[in-house]
Amino acid sequence: MRQRVTIPRNHLILVAGLVWCLAGAMVCVVGLPLEFRLAPTHLVLVPLAAAIFLAFYAFVFSPLVRKHTIRIQARREERLPVWQFFNASSWAIMAVMMGGGMALRLSHVAPDWAIAFFYSGLGAALFLCGLRFVGIFGRLAPPAVAPGRVRPDP
Repeated sequence: MRQRVTIPRNHLILVAGLVWCLAGAMVCVVGLPLEFRLAPTHLVLVPLAAAIFLAFYAFVFSPLVRKHTIRIQARREERLPVWQFFNASSWAIMAVMMGGGMALRLSHVAPDWAIAFFYSGLGAALFLCGLRFVGIFGRLAPPAVAPGRVRPDP
């Protein structure tokens, strides 16, 4: 019989945060070098990246942080499989976005300036929402030792 890798339910929020931070950083690694190289000659890239950041942060990723946090907290089980920080539709969206992004870059259909501002804003929004997950986990996790108390000897 196969054993499933499970973790405490609230730790799924931490896993989500770490995965989102990693994904955001990876997207930024593609976009930011292009942004820094092109921005001095294409000044419009900085406000475009900021607009993409604000749009994705406010209207796409922040609602997903709320949705997944509520979904995870509503589960009755104390321990869940580690991959359940996403639901099936979110895994499908992630696969389509990753595949589409790779295809777009490898096909060279989009010019570098478009990749620069879009990936910079998108990656920053994704990373920041990952930090929101980590912050939520930090607020939910009980402290290891209550303030003013000393940990008992084992």
